[in-house]
Amino acid sequence: MSAPLSDNPRIRAQRLIRLAAARTNLLFAGTRIEVRGHGDVAEALRGVLSGFGVRLGGTDRARLVFLADDGTADPRALAAEFAVAAGETLTLLVSDDPNTRISRALTARGWAGAELRAGVVGFAREGRAIGAIEMFVTPGADNADDRIDWAWTAMPATHALADDLSGSGLLRGRRVGVSLVLEPKTAALALALRDTGAEVAVFSAVSETDPAVAEALSARGVRVFAPGGAGSAETDADNAAGILDWHPDLLIDDGSHLVRLAHTERRGTLETLRGAAEETTSGVRPLVEMAAEGELRIPVIAVNDARTKGLFDNLHGTGQSCVLAIADLLDPVENPGRTLPRRDVIGAVWLVIGYGPVGQGVARHAAALGAQVLVLERDPVRALAAAHDGYGVVSSIADPEVDTVDVVVSATGVWHTVGLDLLTRVREDTVIAVAGGIDDEIALDDAHAAGWTVRRVEPDLSAWSAPATPAKIVYVLADGGGVNYTAAEGNPIEVMDLSFATQLVALRQLCRDGLEPGLHPIDTAAEAEVAALVLEQRMGRTAVDIPTDPGRVGGAAQHWSTHRYRSESSV
Repeated sequence: MSAPLSDNPRIRAQRLIRLAAARTNLLFAGTRIEVRGHGDVAEALRGVLSGFGVRLGGTDRARLVFLADDGTADPRALAAEFAVAAGETLTLLVSDDPNTRISRALTARGWAGAELRAGVVGFAREGRAIGAIEMFVTPGADNADDRIDWAWTAMPATHALADDLSGSGLLRGRRVGVSLVLEPKTAALALALRDTGAEVAVFSAVSETDPAVAEALSARGVRVFAPGGAGSAETDADNAAGILDWHPDLLIDDGSHLVRLAHTERRGTLETLRGAAEETTSGVRPLVEMAAEGELRIPVIAVNDARTKGLFDNLHGTGQSCVLAIADLLDPVENPGRTLPRRDVIGAVWLVIGYGPVGQGVARHAAALGAQVLVLERDPVRALAAAHDGYGVVSSIADPEVDTVDVVVSATGVWHTVGLDLLTRVREDTVIAVAGGIDDEIALDDAHAAGWTVRRVEPDLSAWSAPATPAKIVYVLADGGGVNYTAAEGNPIEVMDLSFATQLVALRQLCRDGLEPGLHPIDTAAEAEVAALVLEQRMGRTAVDIPTDPGRVGGAAQHWSTHRYRSESSV
């Protein structure tokens, strides 16, 4: 191939960004990234990355360096120039120029290379490190162990807190069950927990499991109740029952499915289950109901509600990974010949349903890529916030603007958010996806009952045809599952480092505090501890002052009797 995939600079910029995200699973928001080069592609890159919350510039501390030029500079020269300034921390060079061949240029200059994970080649020389990501270089075989090790290198906060737990001995000898989407980052968390001295087992549903990762984790000595794990049962229900029958002392849950199972069909688990930490919005909701009805028999910490989780994982992590996963399915970088359906994000109309943190993140990242964003939100305050953030707001699916929609993204975590009425209403060839997600967030069961038929186009792309004549087709991504973890590698590593670090301090809180049964917030000092740790590790802050509590109800710095309008006689 002698030319980039597109001469449109905005499309080229988007594909470079999606290439880097797909090959590395790294977070853009808050990350130091440099764009080297001149011209429209470089400017388009800077525009999109700024919209994602990237910190632009600063070669000496850049995690990613995009090589994009209008033809006035040789990309190989740019790569060689950067190599001179490389430091000990791995910085990744990204290029879509078919003539660049960064790898060849570095090898010719004496750098020794090895593939760190599929499509990411690391080079080292004299204590310096560089990585190369090139669009026209075919990646090697995808290795689950490499992906787990790669994830672990970008999870320093989890690493540090696991070391502290290991030293304290709080988890030593305890059984910790982990119920999360099983991909490389979750595997790294499980191994970190094991290294604290805990016995660890992992459960994951078949639709949320990377079997290669499950097999690799099982081979490393962690018990895995999921497809690919040694001795795994045939069904999700049997595996879920299996991990509870293993009798964990502590549980990290996703969707509170195992907590609810323990309170209904596996009550014997409650005899040994000391507490749990819940990861998701959709999982906290039923726990609130259980607590209100007096049915929650164990203490559960709402990790999802921690600021170090919801403000980052939901907003930046899910927002980035879902939008880029959708864009990759519509316009696959690695499969440029695929044409059905082919729809650039630029200029497309996206309807985001729900404007909580996930919806905000989806809207932000879609808009940064060039989409026109509409928001449908039943909470008038959140709808008002969407309008103030610059998005169009529709009040119902009957709004005429819904007729213009190209992509619908459900970001609510609520059953049947995309109902049969909306499936029927949207126009031909509309694409529908779920961000985050629960079972049946798209009412495909109702569609099937109403006579719609489905045809598999590709593994994560299905065409649903209405029973009308002529039949209207809409496209559903990832069978209605969370598109980021079903059709891609889930949320970026650094944002999961924040979430998993928060999970670790939640486990510490469960071990130390002797909490009563019920739903509990995470300790605010622990939130600050995690945030300070990441500020120092990722942002280059050498010291962070954590504000101390003044010791007053409400946290006021002065006593309540001190106010602006005191008379002189009272002074």
